[in-house]
Amino acid sequence: MALDPQSVLAKLSANTSEQITALRFLKNEVVGHVQKKEHWIQHGVVRPIVNIIASDALELDGKGTRPPFLTLGTFTDEDNAKLQALQLLASFANAGPAFLAPLNAAGALPAILSTPCLQNEHPRIVLAALRVVRDIANAAVFTPSSSPISPTSLADTLFAGTPLESLHQILSQRTSSTDSEIQISIVAHLIKALCREERHQAALVSSGILDALATRLASFAVSKGQVLPRAEIISRLEGLEDYIPEPATSASSLDSILGAIASIISDSPFRACKLFYSPSILAVFPVVDVDPSKSSKSPSGSMELPGLRPTRHMDFEPMDLLLPCMAPQPRGQPTHAAFPPLGTSRENLNLNGRSTSKFQSATASGTPSDDASASNGDADGEESESPLIPWLIALVRSGSGNEILMAASILTSLFKAGFSYKTREASIGLLVVPVLLSMLNEVEAKTKGIDYNNCNRDTTSTLNIIEEAPAILARLITDSESLQKAAFDSGAVRTVCKLLKDSYDVPPPLAKSWSWSTHNRTPDPTEEVPPECRLGEEGQQRYLVHRIKVRESTLRAIGALATFKDEYRKAIVDQEAIHFIVESLNQDPSKPISVTVAACYAVRMLSRSVNILRTALVDHTVSTPLFQLLRHHDVEVQVAATASICNLVMDFSPMRESLVEAGILRILCEHAHSHNASLRLNALWALKNLVHSASVDLKKRCVEELESGWLVRLICDDTEDDALFSARARGDRQPTHDILDGMDEDVDMGFADDQNRAWLPASFYKAPTTRAQPDVRIMRLAETRLTTLREAELNPTRKARHDDLAIQEQGLGFIRNLIGGAHSSGSAADSANDTTEMIDYLFSTLGQDRLFEILASKLRVKVLHPFSRRGSAGSEARVLPPQTKIIESVIYILVHIAASIPRHRQLVVSQTELLKQLAKLFNSQDREVRVALCHLINNLTWQDNASDGPGCSQRALELKNLGFLSKLEALKEGDEELDVRERAKSALWQMKPAAY
Repeated sequence: MALDPQSVLAKLSANTSEQITALRFLKNEVVGHVQKKEHWIQHGVVRPIVNIIASDALELDGKGTRPPFLTLGTFTDEDNAKLQALQLLASFANAGPAFLAPLNAAGALPAILSTPCLQNEHPRIVLAALRVVRDIANAAVFTPSSSPISPTSLADTLFAGTPLESLHQILSQRTSSTDSEIQISIVAHLIKALCREERHQAALVSSGILDALATRLASFAVSKGQVLPRAEIISRLEGLEDYIPEPATSASSLDSILGAIASIISDSPFRACKLFYSPSILAVFPVVDVDPSKSSKSPSGSMELPGLRPTRHMDFEPMDLLLPCMAPQPRGQPTHAAFPPLGTSRENLNLNGRSTSKFQSATASGTPSDDASASNGDADGEESESPLIPWLIALVRSGSGNEILMAASILTSLFKAGFSYKTREASIGLLVVPVLLSMLNEVEAKTKGIDYNNCNRDTTSTLNIIEEAPAILARLITDSESLQKAAFDSGAVRTVCKLLKDSYDVPPPLAKSWSWSTHNRTPDPTEEVPPECRLGEEGQQRYLVHRIKVRESTLRAIGALATFKDEYRKAIVDQEAIHFIVESLNQDPSKPISVTVAACYAVRMLSRSVNILRTALVDHTVSTPLFQLLRHHDVEVQVAATASICNLVMDFSPMRESLVEAGILRILCEHAHSHNASLRLNALWALKNLVHSASVDLKKRCVEELESGWLVRLICDDTEDDALFSARARGDRQPTHDILDGMDEDVDMGFADDQNRAWLPASFYKAPTTRAQPDVRIMRLAETRLTTLREAELNPTRKARHDDLAIQEQGLGFIRNLIGGAHSSGSAADSANDTTEMIDYLFSTLGQDRLFEILASKLRVKVLHPFSRRGSAGSEARVLPPQTKIIESVIYILVHIAASIPRHRQLVVSQTELLKQLAKLFNSQDREVRVALCHLINNLTWQDNASDGPGCSQRALELKNLGFLSKLEALKEGDEELDVRERAKSALWQMKPAAY
């Protein structure tokens, strides 16, 4: 039956029977026909459809409540109309980004995310609503910046308030059916696709969604029979028996659960620990000593929490039986060269319910690791690793597609947080890294001839692997030489460089515009068209979005591979990837900031090689785009570009002179005055490198441009800490609402008793309806540890102090390079004169007494501002010992001053309080500090000529009276480092004759 637009609109506003007729007609009309969807949008059918969905938003039963969630009541005509309407909206959303504008204008999202939809009593309606949200989220990836719906805005709506509660209810369903499993899979997909911001991740943790996902993950271990032996007995003894989930069904989607968890925990140690300490993970993967040779049903000890820095291996770790058998390293050999103790792999045993363990027949104990003591359980302060770690490694090896990728992502987060044994690094390099690269090569080969204009689910999965795998690999191998070697040996350089180059290929022919019609779709400019009746912009092409994501992830991987070894950097150059890296630096309005930042990181790592810096990077004029990025409108790009400039302004860089002529000095000094701590730090770092071995004129210009007063502030004041403390002090005198207007809500990290556990979901407790202390011992321990870890990670005071120390270190290094590092083009006499001139210049500019007082203050114990708690009786101030890197910088400034003329050496010796502070440092644990002290004594007791003899003797006697002679003798005789002993011997040889 054909209906004209007016008849359809009339039926949509009529009774329920007429609405169902119109909705079914529309479904038959538009499904699979994009042009017809546009036609009906222009006739204004969206708002009536949305009204049908929202019609019962305020219709409650006589007592003012809705039926319970998923109670399977009678499916009425009203429910049928709502179901048809939701399916129709899903069809519109599936048509692409252009259709999001009319859906948003008609208020579709609030109606779909309301309680009557997401908490409906009928599973089919909940599922239909989730499918609409999923299709909107998929289309939002390709929307232009002007679109009213973006992934971020959708996440803001979905991960807050009532929609967030609805998602938690869906994930927490106990009854299993095909519809419920699909619902859970879609919710997990939405979390993986949209959860990128810190605030969204925090909301998903505090709402209990991470715990619900952890329960789902544990159910897969149960279904595979991979539960630790006697886990049920252990859980019952600990009060966790109710947290062992039922086995996952065949309809459950493991990769979506893994992806959601990976997106939430990301790079946060606190959230990764929250996963570890979820009740279901503790119950299914308990940390407890089990003796497989004994038939006793009771474990030999109580359950422990997984360690945050695990070092103690159990005598028997059953999860290692899932991994390939490898010969353990003999005891006594270096830990970093040892393979972890891995058992023999076994075939899956039959599963009879959740009580069956795959390891019940295992009686052979794995070989203890080299760092396990003879009495494993008695080592004070040592903790063991969670069995979840080897289970994830096994999952990477046994899974396929996205399961491998997401399991590797979670494993990376746990490994980078330090929650695995150090010996796991070798097994990850051998068992995980090659699997990732092998999968990436296989999937990349399948992309040949892909029709990007008509992607099905398998094609989308393939493209997602190519987009995400290099980024996960980059996170995994960063700062790990052994994992970088494993990646290099597995062909990572060739693979990621090829992907980067392929992302710059000419795009395939695009499909003809779907919007062609025999009717003119351009509205009459004199006619006012409601926003819900006109389409938005068409958005970006799938291929273009895909290759932008590939560029970003491969650039990160290239930067991670180039961190340490020149061999790997040279291989990247040999793959002819430099041109494409530099091309990624060029500014383009359509290019995401993340790609530019990743390209800056790759250049920064490659420029660590002097050879590449002087050849490939110069040949491709990398300094030109980087210099332009220093003025980029986005501060994140400025921070990344400034970090990349650091190596380009070194004295051995051919680009240094051209950058100085272009005005790099002024820009860096401006950045050093920035309110952004990271930008200040990188700018000061670059200035420190710029003045190294520079001419006196350039050094003086740098000090003048930076301003001496600001330099003193950077190295002397705790800028970030003081600013935060002042904000708090003002906050204590203001109403709460004023405080929240002026500062971040996480600034006040003092927790009252009720607020202390506000981030813990109700599901964390044995009694979900109360906020009392949990009655489970292991849960109380977990809560205490999580609270401490959360404060350490989120406390802004800690971050402010960390920023201050890093900036002070670079500021002191800047002063060190100002007076040291002679200009390379001059003679030795000219260099000495330059050093003397710069020391006198600094004394006159900064003030001689002021400079020495600043240096002395860096060696003293610092009294910190207390972590004040609003409403508490008071807080005690805490102290912070001087940091090693700061001490080194201070000593080497004095070393350079003492390397000048006798007058300057005498000035240093006259600083009695400063020398007393230095005398306390001969017992420092840091080797570099002890070496620097020996250098200082050498320079202070140096005799230029015969006329300097009396002065040299006086200086040596002063040092002897302060105890430096005995300190040097102790270093010469008892220091464990050969270099320190030799330096001390040299200083003694020079000091003793002068002192007697």
